[in-house]
Formats: sequence, C-alpha cells, structure tokens
Amino acid sequence: MGEPLSVLEFNTRINQLFRSDPNLSRVAVRGEISGYKRYPSGHAYFTLKDKEAAVSCVLFRSRSAYAPARITEGMKVVIQGAPNVYDKTGRFQLVAESIREEKGVGDLYRQFLELKDKLEKEGLFAQSRKKPIPFIPKRVVAVTSSQGAVIRDMIHVIQRRFPGMRLILVETPVQGAGAEHVIASAIETVNRLRLGDVIIVGRGGGSLGDLQPFNEEVTARAIAASSIPVISAVGHETDYTIADFVADLRAPTPSAAAELAVPVKSELLQRLDERAAELEQAMFNRLLVEERHVTSLANRPVLQNPCAVVDRHALRLDYLSRELSHAYEKRFTRENHMVERLCRRLKESVRQYLSRVFYQHTALRRALEALSPYAILSRGYAVLKKKDGDWVTRAAALHTKDAVEALFSDGSVELEVTRPLPEGNMGNDTP
Repeated sequence: MGEPLSVLEFNTRINQLFRSDPNLSRVAVRGEISGYKRYPSGHAYFTLKDKEAAVSCVLFRSRSAYAPARITEGMKVVIQGAPNVYDKTGRFQLVAESIREEKGVGDLYRQFLELKDKLEKEGLFAQSRKKPIPFIPKRVVAVTSSQGAVIRDMIHVIQRRFPGMRLILVETPVQGAGAEHVIASAIETVNRLRLGDVIIVGRGGGSLGDLQPFNEEVTARAIAASSIPVISAVGHETDYTIADFVADLRAPTPSAAAELAVPVKSELLQRLDERAAELEQAMFNRLLVEERHVTSLANRPVLQNPCAVVDRHALRLDYLSRELSHAYEKRFTRENHMVERLCRRLKESVRQYLSRVFYQHTALRRALEALSPYAILSRGYAVLKKKDGDWVTRAAALHTKDAVEALFSDGSVELEVTRPLPEGNMGNDTP
C-alpha cells in the first residue's frame, strides 16, 4: 500500500482504469429512460434502468445530435458511452455518446398505461365521483415520509397560511418494494379513525421507478375508496401518476397541495373584517335613512294637526255631497221631461197607427161586403141549391119535379120545378 490518495486522485485513477480497460472504455447498455430532464445549458440528466438495477446518465449538449429528438419517460433505448466517476462528487455515471431508441416502451411505462386504461374504463377517473375539498378543514392528514423536504414544506406552508391548523403525519415509505401496501393501509386507517377532513398523499420528485408505489393498483383503489377527500401531490409538476388521476384533486407539488388544502387565515380574517365593516356601514346608512324618513313623517301636517286635516276633508265631503244632490236633481228633472216628451210622442204614434189601421179595416170591410154573395141577394136576387148540395148554375140542369132550395137575403124556401126549360133552348147557355 502506497501513500494515501486525495479524493480527486482516487476518482481520477478510477476513471483511468475505465479508460484503460478495453471492455469498459466504451460500452453499450440497454434499459428504460427514467427521470429525463434537459437543463438550459443543453445538458440532459436521466436514469437508465431495468427491473433489477439503475445507473445515472448524462447526455452533454455536444452529443445531443446523436440522440432522438424527443426522449420520453419509459422509452426503451440502447446507450453507447463511457463509464465515469464525476471528480467533484464521486458520483458514478454513464456519459452517453449516442442513444438509439428500440421499438416499444419500457415495462414500467407499459404497466402504467395498462393500469391507467383499466381504471379509466371502470370509471375511477370520472369527474362525477370527485369529492369537493373542504374550505376550512379542522385537521389535515399527510400520508408521506417523515424524512426529506416534503413534510417540512407542507408544515411550513400550512403554518404560514393558517396558523393553528392541525397537521397529522401518517408516516409511510414513499418508494421501494412494498411501499404501495403501506400507503394503501395508511389511507384506510385515516378513513377508519376519521383522523382528518382532507388527506394529502405525496412525495418529492423522482424517476418513474421511484414513483412506482403511486402507480400501483392497490394505492389507486385505496384512494378511490376513501370517503375523505384526497389530494395527490406526487413528484414535480410534469410528473403524472395513477394516483393523480384517481384522487379528488391533483396538486403539481406537495407545497401546492398544502396551499390547496387550507386557505390563508389572514385573508379570511381581513375579508371578515371588511364584511363586518360593510355590514356596519350598511346598517348605519339604513338607520340614517329611516331616521330622516321618520322625521319627515313627523313634520307632516297630518301628524302635527290631524283634526285640521279631517275638518278639511269633511268640508270637501259636504261640498261634494251638495254638488251630487244638485246634479242628481238636475239630471232627474231633465230625464223626467224627456220621459214625458217620449210618452206624448208614443201616444200620438199609437193614435195615428190605430187610426190608419181603422181606416184600412173599414175600406177592406166595404170591399169585402161588395164582393159578398149576400150583398147581391139583398138587391133581390136568389140562388138555388139541389138536395145533394150542388148549386144550380144553369136552367138546363133542372127537370120536372126537381126539388130545390132557394136562398134569399132573409132566408130560404123549398121549390119544385113544374115546367123545365124547353128542349129547343137546351143548347142556350143562358139560364
């Protein structure tokens, strides 16, 4: 063993070993992209992983032309590059020289898509089943790890926005094998014991593998079954998990979830003071208006001297009564004269009508009498009628010993024919 090495010398010698080994100086590694992020400098950092292991990778801007234009989460790739230990931190990483996409997506991403499609068909993502977040919860429950900045950020945000708000931490692991079962159990416990009014389920950012517990079906169904509203706050704003789709509300970050869970107490108190001041001013203005109205009513003559008002109206009523009586008398007299005039006209019309009818009747009676057979009989004429009731109109119709009835103006007599009309005259129509 030689002299001790500095950390820089140690990391440098490791890199020299990599470069001197023909099997390691340039390697090709197959895996899935996870946690890919490109910075303003143009360099990109991500994790290459498979089911059993992971390695940190970097793609410098100068080599970005040798990579796909769009690199997505879960993409299956083959990276050619060189292993490297970063001198300043001693972090082992694979420096990518080229990235080649393989057909298909990674196993984790494919599982993510399959589960998302399954739960969506079951209706677990439906907007209609989302529960509203209470405006001012009595207690907030955080289902997350007690380590790291997530819980500290939530405590800071909640205490800043609403001092005195109770925050209950239900500690769970947020990554690794079996974490999803612990998270689901914690959510069920919070519901069973009614520990709070809203649940925040979350963790900080990470790769697709780090966020896997929040992409598991058991976690999703526990969130869906919760009777307490759940806010999902997993990873960064660009990270989406199954828990985000099932939860009642998605927050881009844990800090944002704390902001969504509680309002700003000082703003509420300020609004309350403003509303109280507005109500007080409105009541004062209303009382002032009503006071002025009462004063105006009190100054009116009807309230100061009501008898004078009554007397004035009594005088007017008396005047109107006299006017009404006088108008009635005038109208009655006029109508009475009109009725009398109409009666006279009616009597005269009836008299004229009766006179005219009587004259017509007399004329018709005289004409009728002139045409009557009895009038002819009164001038000395008579008519003959046989026994059978037939009238005798011709002399030839009578024979010897025929009995006839002679009708005169004053009565009738029976006659017997003794000398009929000679036969030579039977052709003569004159009776």
